[in-house]
Amino acid sequence: MNIQAIQAAAKANFSRFKPNSNKGFYESYFIRANHPTEKKAFWIRYTVFAPKDRPQDNRGELWAIYFDGDKIHPAKMEFPIEQCKFPRTHFFVEIADNFINSAQAEGQAGALSWKLNFNSKSAPLFLLPKQLYIGPFPKAKSIVTQPFAQFQGHLNIANKKVNIDNWMGSQNHNWGTQHTDLYAWGQVAGFDNSPNTFLELVTAKLMVKGLETPFMTILVLHHNGKEYRLNKVNQWLSNKGSFDYFKWTFECQTKEIQLKGVIEAPAKAFVGLRYHNPSGGSKNCLNSKVASCQLEIKEITQPGMPQALFSEHKCAFELLTNEGEEHHGIKINF
Repeated sequence: MNIQAIQAAAKANFSRFKPNSNKGFYESYFIRANHPTEKKAFWIRYTVFAPKDRPQDNRGELWAIYFDGDKIHPAKMEFPIEQCKFPRTHFFVEIADNFINSAQAEGQAGALSWKLNFNSKSAPLFLLPKQLYIGPFPKAKSIVTQPFAQFQGHLNIANKKVNIDNWMGSQNHNWGTQHTDLYAWGQVAGFDNSPNTFLELVTAKLMVKGLETPFMTILVLHHNGKEYRLNKVNQWLSNKGSFDYFKWTFECQTKEIQLKGVIEAPAKAFVGLRYHNPSGGSKNCLNSKVASCQLEIKEITQPGMPQALFSEHKCAFELLTNEGEEHHGIKINF
């Protein structure tokens, strides 16, 4: 990563949290990565949660999940805000004795602990058009601050050590005043047959003045040394995407590229988490980091047949919903 990219990643990670505000806010930094060949992955999230009109209840949260084949190990801990630091001028987030910065993460939540180093040579990836990171719409913002992050170190799962050696993933930053009303989020940091391709996308519905929008899809793709941004506001409705439990299909195109894909995983590949909204209430997040993705790419300017990319079990796949276990069968933790 060049100096400009390093500076851009650092600035993208600066906290937006204002401790004295009563407006309600959440902010998270998460890292995630997959084993190079086996069906194993981790997801670790450092969060500040500030409920609206209750600054005395502001808190830090530490989340962690280890996916080991069909076994899933989730954990969460909460800490008083006095034990937390979310600086606005540099990136070194602390939650009690746990921390994350641009190159390291250490911590423990329940029976899960970790000590990790990571680095990326890629510039930040902005899922939204850059002008939308300033202002109230949309209420949730997200940046992949370090795509193609390579991880070294280890996890401990109930005193069992798991070595992390060249696992590939990302470091991410998201924040907002309210979680998106309904969404599917996906990310692939290298396909099995195209390791230098990075995919980030979301299909969502929003509530606008009490009315639910149709499905809207935005997508950014790094492929063959190019960045394709299918995320302009006037593309959100023309990009096709829809999902249910637990399959997601999407289709997008511009004058440069045509994309068609499927992301899916069985119910046993998901763990259920409860995400509280700063304004009240909560959403249920069905979280998998071992989903599959099939992606067909046709670069309009390139002759030949479409390229068929696949990731057998290294795709991040999350669903956010109001519905409970009786609808999808996933137990909601925490």
